[in-house]
Amino acid sequence: MHEKGGTFSRVLDVMGRCIPGERLKTTVYLNCIAGPRKMLREAVTGFYRMDHIYEVLREFGDHYQGGFSILEFGVADGYSFTKKLFAAEYLGLADRVVVHGFDTFEGLPNCNHSADHALVGGEEWTPGTYLGRYEDLKRYCEARYRNFELHKGLFEHTLTNQVLSRLHDTPPILIWIDCDYYESTRQIFDRLGPHIPTGCVVYFDDIHFNFSSRFTGEMRAVAEINEGRFGDGIELVPDRALTWNSNRVYRFVNLNARTKHRLKDRPKGDPVRYRRDDSPFP
Repeated sequence: MHEKGGTFSRVLDVMGRCIPGERLKTTVYLNCIAGPRKMLREAVTGFYRMDHIYEVLREFGDHYQGGFSILEFGVADGYSFTKKLFAAEYLGLADRVVVHGFDTFEGLPNCNHSADHALVGGEEWTPGTYLGRYEDLKRYCEARYRNFELHKGLFEHTLTNQVLSRLHDTPPILIWIDCDYYESTRQIFDRLGPHIPTGCVVYFDDIHFNFSSRFTGEMRAVAEINEGRFGDGIELVPDRALTWNSNRVYRFVNLNARTKHRLKDRPKGDPVRYRRDDSPFP
């Protein structure tokens, strides 16, 4: 016979026996047990999107050769863009990392693709929202940083051959997708795909649109990449260490990349563990 529940379940059973009436028991459970437990879980495991910037910069700065790029698509007013610049400076990597920002700075365009239609009324994207202030952002960054470039215009116009060719010397380590639309995300990977080396981290800010359905939004682009619709030999693999309980962060795997990241030192072989005793202790 299997024991039902654990210590927590037994504690709840004792509490329930001490509380009279089913309605009072339910009220106590929902407000004193379920509510705080949910709040604690969300507070501890909820994904805040800035910490992984530092983890990615440390990883590549410590272990890989040369210079790098961070590419942000959907800069808006520059909230996360400037945090990336500060992170590179804080970690002493400003001379090795160039942060590129791509946006029209005119807000969201019209929603023209069916994959970008909301499936729940009231969640539709509104053209013109997320309006940026290009000149203000440029002045702000110029006064504090030197390792950045802002590319004003549609992605298919600003991801030029010249920009892409420079990624050979500074391959991307983090691609930040915050452009909301499937159509815009597809344009990014159409142009950028061959220039993304294996190991690059890809962050999707709006992956939860339409409950992360693979039929719509940024998640549709993720699904199509992994189905081979953007070409053979590329894959997005969830990085659980960086993303916690979210599905926003992936590692790009590219068998056909035009460049690759190189480790500073070859990894040391895993040493042989010598027998000591047969207990489960190391």
